[in-house]
Amino acid sequence: MDILNIPEMLISILSIDHNGIKGRTAIQKLGYFCSVKLGQEAGYGPDFYGPYSSIVASNIQDLVAMDFTTESKRRTQNQRLMYSYSLTEDGEELVNEIKRKNPEFYSTISEVVEKCRATVNNNIYILSWAAKVHFILCQTKKPITYMKAIEIGEEFGWKLNPTKIESAVQLLKALDLINS
Repeated sequence: MDILNIPEMLISILSIDHNGIKGRTAIQKLGYFCSVKLGQEAGYGPDFYGPYSSIVASNIQDLVAMDFTTESKRRTQNQRLMYSYSLTEDGEELVNEIKRKNPEFYSTISEVVEKCRATVNNNIYILSWAAKVHFILCQTKKPITYMKAIEIGEEFGWKLNPTKIESAVQLLKALDLINS
């Protein structure tokens, strides 16, 4: 499996919605689905909110430090910090270069982000459930029941239930990551 150009993936993800992406979890899960669709490795492993990549996390911070993206934060109703990311002018120039030099790469990322937005409005909970279910399926390498997915999820410390899995399945179908 090829190693993914993570900075280019993140810049591309952020370019799809001019309002940016709300939430580090959303960026992690969009990155997960993009890396899967591209068939490239991005360092994802199991974590509390589903597959997580410290490489993706550090790259988004590097893009902020290099002034390709902006990071803003606000308090949620639960008094947690919600981070949002969007492109700067330099980031916009970089994405134009990405589109020019690798249109297939950009098109795949665009398709993933658009389908996630259209299907679940980038809801971080559903993105997380879908990434968890997909990760479980990749571990088992065969179709499984909802109850088996719940059981395997518990091994990773994930609390899934049939309703969450059904929401996940709908997104995974939209992304063509599972068969109907």
